[in-house]
Amino acid sequence: MLGSVGRAATRWTAFSSKTTIFYPKQVTPSWSRTIETAPKTSKNTQNEQATRRAVPTELLTVIQETIKTHGPLPVSRYMTLCLQHPTLGYYTTKKVFGSKGDFVTSPEISQIFGELLAIWYVTQWAAQGASKKVRIVELGPGRGTLLADIIRTFRALPPHSSPPVTSIHLIESSLAMREEQKRRIQQVGAGNVETNWWSSVDEVPASNDEFTVVIAHEFFDALPIHIFENTDRGWREVLVDVAADSKSPIVSSTPREQLRLVLSPGATPASTMYTRVSELASSPPPSSSPLSPVPKSASSSLAFDTTLPPTSASPSTVAGSLSPTLSRFSRLPAGSRTEISPVSWEVARGVGNLLTGPMGGAGLIVDYGDEKAFGRSWRGFRKHQIVDPLTEPGHTDLTANVDFAYLAEAMADLVISHGPLTQAEFLTSLGLQPRLEGLLRKAKDDREEEIESAAKRLVDKLGMGGQYRFVGITPLRKGADGGREECFPFGKKLVGELE
Repeated sequence: MLGSVGRAATRWTAFSSKTTIFYPKQVTPSWSRTIETAPKTSKNTQNEQATRRAVPTELLTVIQETIKTHGPLPVSRYMTLCLQHPTLGYYTTKKVFGSKGDFVTSPEISQIFGELLAIWYVTQWAAQGASKKVRIVELGPGRGTLLADIIRTFRALPPHSSPPVTSIHLIESSLAMREEQKRRIQQVGAGNVETNWWSSVDEVPASNDEFTVVIAHEFFDALPIHIFENTDRGWREVLVDVAADSKSPIVSSTPREQLRLVLSPGATPASTMYTRVSELASSPPPSSSPLSPVPKSASSSLAFDTTLPPTSASPSTVAGSLSPTLSRFSRLPAGSRTEISPVSWEVARGVGNLLTGPMGGAGLIVDYGDEKAFGRSWRGFRKHQIVDPLTEPGHTDLTANVDFAYLAEAMADLVISHGPLTQAEFLTSLGLQPRLEGLLRKAKDDREEEIESAAKRLVDKLGMGGQYRFVGITPLRKGADGGREECFPFGKKLVGELE
């Protein structure tokens, strides 16, 4: 998820993790706006913009001028500008991690987090034959804290139980963050391990002799989304426009809204696609299942690049093939909104492909979300607070809940997606309490309270422990049970499957 800094740069390449602020799924934020209809951009407006051109110093100016010249922006384009603009973007210009940033991540809170994830990878490595070579692939490594904790834990285990890391692959575009990650790798004694940085997951080469460890911690939530609303004319895309009172030069210093959300006055390429597939989905074939591999034709439609006009993917190609994602559009009543991230679909496909090598592999996706689509989860984070995503572009982190069923569907013909489990369930099952007790026995008296408080914060069911979800990913295996063997600690629960 392109890239930028930390998790962001690394996400698309790399948007990064958030937060100690938790967003109740049932609550609509107070800044939610009434959707208006976007006016058509006139040639006069375009001419006015062409005649007054100054070098913008704030991203808001760039966005306003872009909208006035070309018309309202899809939310996906707005997010990309806000997070990834090369000189004014959030992840390219700000120090976003830690107490002085806008969010704090689990690995930064306690070393126990990374240690327990490492133990899970060890169990999968051993169960799949204990390959003599192991590679680590992380999407959005941020400052490298989680990566360093995992490597340190591997190296602390007895030789027969220690995965031998032979290469490291990091999806990260920011040169500054790459240097920070390099320092972390050296600090844990892995400076001699072959390390490669890539701008996207698709660039990571296949491996025929290494077990693959994939880490995607708070990566998917910052990938660009499109927002659609169901109307009596079909699906219409929600766009970002300039506010009505900001179309004239700003002369007042009084804060006021500069941007607003509007409905596209007509169909966009994206809304046209989803309107048509919703019609196809209204007559599903009888043999569809959330666990069935997605037909290639349906996959290509769901991965349709909705920022550009359609090229080869035609709605007719999905006739006769139904996926759970497509069927959502036929079930939602008028007035409903839904958030879709085609970029997430493509990245998930890339993650699945990493685990198809002959030596096997295992992955973890850790993020906030659920096994369903969301319609109103898009929000901003600034100074550890939830804020309107349209305010202070370039100074605000943008995020949306992750639809784990959507990701699992994207990978269904490549891997098995287990779970999800809450962070509290996963970490507790992997032994958080015994590990905490071990740390407390060795801790200095003045640090005991700090260590215990940090560990409890990870599993607080009213906070991080309940907000974040873990999805485990393992290779498809042929067997009598169709590859549904139990995967600790997820059991036999698969993403998208009704219990």
